[in-house]
Amino acid sequence: MDTQLLTGVLTALATLGGLAIVLAFALWTAASATTSGQAPHGGIRRDLTPLPQPDADETRELVLR
Repeated sequence: MDTQLLTGVLTALATLGGLAIVLAFALWTAASATTSGQAPHGGIRRDLTPLPQPDADETRELVLR
């Protein structure tokens, strides 16, 4: 096996390993930065105010038209 080929393969493996470590560290840092405090209880749905119900007369007018 050629020495230059072996050196190239080992350099590529070392570079990929270094990039994997840097990517893992970046993801770990981003995950720890975004989780601040506890999650809200009851999910993420907002409280919606109920829509006003139409009067019976208004409903009758809409049906007759």
